[in-house]
Amino acid sequence: MYYNLPLFHCNVKIWRYIGFIEYENVYRIIPIMIIVLLTIICEFLHCFVVRQDLGFLILSLFMVAILLNSFIRIVIVMKNHKKFIKFMKVIESWYKEAELTNDIAAWSILNKLPKRTEAISKFGLIFGSFGGVVTAIIPLLLSHPHPYSVYIIGLDALKSPLYEIIYFVQMSVLMPFIICTYIPFTNLFITWLIFGIHILQVLRKKFEQLPGSNDPDQLRSLKALIKYHKRIIRYGESLEDLVSHVCFVELLLFTTMLSILLICLLLVDDIMFQVATVVYIICILYVLFLSYWHANEYSSESVKIADAVYSIDWTSSSIEVRKCVLILLMRCQTSLKISAGGMYPMTLEAFQVLLNAAYTYFNMARGWRELLSAVDAETHVCVDKISTIECVKAVVRHNFLKMYLPYVRKNHTQFIVSKVLMGEAPH
Repeated sequence: MYYNLPLFHCNVKIWRYIGFIEYENVYRIIPIMIIVLLTIICEFLHCFVVRQDLGFLILSLFMVAILLNSFIRIVIVMKNHKKFIKFMKVIESWYKEAELTNDIAAWSILNKLPKRTEAISKFGLIFGSFGGVVTAIIPLLLSHPHPYSVYIIGLDALKSPLYEIIYFVQMSVLMPFIICTYIPFTNLFITWLIFGIHILQVLRKKFEQLPGSNDPDQLRSLKALIKYHKRIIRYGESLEDLVSHVCFVELLLFTTMLSILLICLLLVDDIMFQVATVVYIICILYVLFLSYWHANEYSSESVKIADAVYSIDWTSSSIEVRKCVLILLMRCQTSLKISAGGMYPMTLEAFQVLLNAAYTYFNMARGWRELLSAVDAETHVCVDKISTIECVKAVVRHNFLKMYLPYVRKNHTQFIVSKVLMGEAPH
């Protein structure tokens, strides 16, 4: 069966056991999804309603982003589970074909992949589990209410026994949910890219072993390689169709959260909080770099096919062989790419642009902090403990004063306008 393929390690088995694919345990997965969805809603309410330190607000937003990303990933998997299963069965068919036809060129390359993908999967699961432990310990060390701070209308989530119940649910449901959804998806995405890279290498090796111009089998072999290349193109299209939307959501969330976590290092003095922030930044960079690097390798490897085609002995071959070579060269002019949302190609250049964008947001956030300091000085609003809505209101007040007060007398009028904007009656 496809889930027993060594290439996938234990990632597909985890999904199948829980019930994310094949739906054998649907009564197990429905309560989990409801708990996760309710937690996301309560987290958003907590971020926008409850007064909290700016550092804790940033941490809460990051935890919301991780949980929301995991939820979106697995919803897409569940919605398209038949497509995912069909896609993985196609990969299994490549292995069976190489084994049954005794394809030495393909088998010598594909047989090496499981060791590499197994190492990546093990590291991802161990690193993710470590991140889960850190997330569970942080509230205890920083006097933070819960790993995922929630706001429940009409109830106090910090009172016993509700506090203990929420903490237990988050430890027993949410942490395993992220480890069993986010990490396997990342591992499988990297595995699929690695497989795509190596089947392109198989194709290049087949071109190198193509019979010479005097061999009557050259045309037949060349047509077979054209079909092989077409299969690879369909493989890339299927892969992009499955992961494109997930990559786009991750691009938006992680680019923003990366810049926010960077500014968080400047705002917070607590050592444990800084350590946790660094761990989260490393997690983001690890996932993004691993994905974009392998996607870039997949694209680069597809371009090399044109060189392999051109290097065959076609100048003294028949007209039909030359036509086949021309078809292949034209097809290879456009590299195979995986794009985020069908718009942004996942290459190392795009990864660099992403980092530049994160640094730009970092500078914007730093300017935002300076603006809040100015608000604190002019309108006496405390920026150390402030909700997001109050923060926006304070900035609006500050901009209003900055724009319009130069046109009026600043002594008496500024005092009256400030009082009105702060909700107080002028005397």
